[in-house]
Amino acid sequence: MSLGARAFVFLVYLGLGASFIAVPAVLVWEFGPEKAMTFATFDSHLFLFFPTLGLVALAAFYLPSCAFVDMYWRHVRFGFLRFLVGLVVIGAAAAHIAFGLSANPHRSVWDLKPETLAADKSEPVECGDAARPCERIALIDGVTNLREVSQRRLGVREFYRSCQPEPLIESADTEEAKRFCFASTPLSASPVLSTDAECCRAQQRFQSTIDNLYLDPGHQSVTGRIHKLLLPGKVFFLFILLAISILLTLRHSGVKRHYPERIGRIEIGVLVGAAAMIFFPLMSQAYVQSADALFGVQQRGGFRSIVPLMSFLFGAWAMLLLLFSFRQHDQDLELAAKLAGVAASTIAVFKYDILVSIIVRYLGSGANELSVLLVIGLALAAVVVLLSPLARRPSRQTQTNPI
Repeated sequence: MSLGARAFVFLVYLGLGASFIAVPAVLVWEFGPEKAMTFATFDSHLFLFFPTLGLVALAAFYLPSCAFVDMYWRHVRFGFLRFLVGLVVIGAAAAHIAFGLSANPHRSVWDLKPETLAADKSEPVECGDAARPCERIALIDGVTNLREVSQRRLGVREFYRSCQPEPLIESADTEEAKRFCFASTPLSASPVLSTDAECCRAQQRFQSTIDNLYLDPGHQSVTGRIHKLLLPGKVFFLFILLAISILLTLRHSGVKRHYPERIGRIEIGVLVGAAAMIFFPLMSQAYVQSADALFGVQQRGGFRSIVPLMSFLFGAWAMLLLLFSFRQHDQDLELAAKLAGVAASTIAVFKYDILVSIIVRYLGSGANELSVLLVIGLALAAVVVLLSPLARRPSRQTQTNPI
């Protein structure tokens, strides 16, 4: 494997890794540790996944990426041209999707600068009791209250509101049960409860306040601008992993022929990377659950609208990796079938929405400092192991002492 291929992949992945760390670092610098933790857990698919498990995936797919770059540069007919065209296509697609996501008119609370959030107050002023309920709560209080409630419960799906009642299902004569509303109600021991209609109005007002303030560049946060600037790199990273998975399945024989001494490490890296990446759709679904509870299920658009499709694509991506990992190992097929059966049974028993609620509690808006530190520690340990020269020894032993 040529030094040029390894250097090229290292520089690209080094840039991606730096961008993964840059956005949460700016978040902490701009908002301070306490508010940064609130925002980072709410949008954990951005601020927690990429600087931890995203780095694990980069380290795990480093060797497979080097193998394909080297193979296309040296062993595939017109490989360099095909590689360059593919890279340009992936980059253009990533930029197009990133710009589309950035154009979403609905913004997050952390898109506003700290001074703007500090000056924002609940409407009307001094509201919040039964005699004077709020039309909408202060922006920073809304997301803070969601975090506090998420730490006490397993998910926040029960706080969803039906803002467009179905007349064929719901009866107008049915007495509606009131519930707590994050967008309008201060959190207390006995908060004022709201009907769906009242909460939906508050949610729309809460979101529109953020969106209107964001229109003034003077209210936009540095974190939001840096995130918008670096978002194409995150999308590019996801596309690269998809392309590698497809190539691993289609060109497995070529990889095994040209790099037989590294095929063991490549397979291990693929499985570790897949295990890390499976948390991205789960944490994205956790974000959607928290966002729907705070902003309302009717305010779709942007990233929230593509999460279901993305989860399906990640399932197909995982299947491609399984095909690569087991197609050349007949002795493992039985074990793989058993593992697949156990996994399918587990998914059938534990519903997907329950799994997402667990992620909300421990890796989403309900995550505490201990769970965040645990993820960071495990990710650092995985990166060190994957990139350590000691990781090469098992594959060499396998080649010299086959069983």
